[in-house]
Amino acid sequence: MCVLMMVSMPTAAQGSKIERRIDPLSAIDRQFMAGQRQTIEALANQQGRQLTGDPDRDIDTLQAILDRGLVARDDTLTLQAMGIVLGDLLGSTLDMDWVVYRDRAGRSRALRYRDREIFLYPVTMISKRWEAGSQRPIASIYAEAVSKTKPLLPGARWR
Repeated sequence: MCVLMMVSMPTAAQGSKIERRIDPLSAIDRQFMAGQRQTIEALANQQGRQLTGDPDRDIDTLQAILDRGLVARDDTLTLQAMGIVLGDLLGSTLDMDWVVYRDRAGRSRALRYRDREIFLYPVTMISKRWEAGSQRPIASIYAEAVSKTKPLLPGARWR
């Protein structure tokens, strides 16, 4: 499953044994993620493309990068950079923002829906699959994340 969402999880301050913290991105996070986006922009430029923020175009560009073998299956850093670009698209579509999610398992960059307990972890959505040998299209990963998240958003009225 490419989506991990949490609903009403108590924080450490509420006396839970589950310790977690949600913080804004640090300056270092923002700088690192900007560099990751530049890496993917450079790969897109090699194909005569650019990242536009349009999900259809950018997902097609990300898929072309993989299909043309521009990123090795074991190049985790670049595959995760692609996940950041995918996360930007998901964030825009679902009105979610990047945060730092910390718990006992570690520290992750995640998307959060406003102040709600709805999270997505797009950084590894591509890398985990690609490294495991999956050929699942990025458009499918994106569509699944959107379709599973939208019904959880406040005011959602879905069929």
